[in-house]
Amino acid sequence: MTPTILPADVPQRFHRGALSAQVLVDPDYFIWGLTAFRWTDGKVHAYYSRWPKNRGFGGWITHCEIAHAVADQLAGPFTTTGTVLESRHAAGWDIVNAHNPSVCIADGKIHLYYIANRLRGEFAATDDQPFPSDAWLRQNRQLVRNRQCIGVASADNPAGPFTRAPEPVVVPHGRFKNIAVNPAVTWHNGQFVMIMKGDDTRRDGVFRIQLVGHADHAAGPFRFQDQPIYDREQTEDACIWFDRAAGQFNSLVHVMGRPVLARLVSEDGVRWRAAEPFTFMTKEFALADGTTWKPKRFERPFVLTDAEGRAECLYVAVIDGGLSGNIAVPLRAAAGAGGQ
Repeated sequence: MTPTILPADVPQRFHRGALSAQVLVDPDYFIWGLTAFRWTDGKVHAYYSRWPKNRGFGGWITHCEIAHAVADQLAGPFTTTGTVLESRHAAGWDIVNAHNPSVCIADGKIHLYYIANRLRGEFAATDDQPFPSDAWLRQNRQLVRNRQCIGVASADNPAGPFTRAPEPVVVPHGRFKNIAVNPAVTWHNGQFVMIMKGDDTRRDGVFRIQLVGHADHAAGPFRFQDQPIYDREQTEDACIWFDRAAGQFNSLVHVMGRPVLARLVSEDGVRWRAAEPFTFMTKEFALADGTTWKPKRFERPFVLTDAEGRAECLYVAVIDGGLSGNIAVPLRAAAGAGGQ
């Protein structure tokens, strides 16, 4: 599978804030990673992170919500229908924030995984003010960062309503400390398979690793392997899918500090290795006029597949020129493609 060449005007449409094919952007919001699926109505449905522009890009950790959008084609344009998970949830563990969605369809049920901040008991809540103030969130940003956990909400229809699980699905434990974030989940042979990120307990300070876990139910418990899927350098933002024709799991990851997205593979979903080649693509887009577009940041890869698990479209989150959004890149199968 290789990325296709995009129309030459994609960067211009992005910088104008023009919602269009290949470009999901909104001048009023910072927009980040997207997760998508086909539904029984024949449409492509997506969930993505967004937060008000006036909160600054750093508002992703305190003021993000998850929106639903729908399109007729893989590359869009996507029309946003509304918010499915709000940034404040007074009744739950996830009192602040909803970010980095990952959708998993199992037996016709939609399970939307996300990250939020488990802050109950950390601040002085009142009946009139059940949420922490903006000032408190600014002053305690490191605490907020280290209270991130993974949750799940489920629904029968893409636009909801979603019912959130009452407790986190994954909290820091075992090989990972501080945070449990950035889930990527697929359903295979009756099991939920999740890749997520945490800080490595075997290293001082912060060194980000990604671990794989399995569960019989959407809300867990997930049983994580002790060995990271890759630990030679820091990675994050995994996506995951199973290619039935090739008989293997695949994952694309954002390699931190390097200009590449890398690919990992596994036959059993437990033992992972670097694909050959390891680099899936550099963090740039090839354009039809022969030029390339290199956004300032290029993260959160997500691959949408056909019914057999063959990769069809890549979505990536980018920020450039003060705007952020998601870019859709159709994929084509490489000649002689198969497992490795």
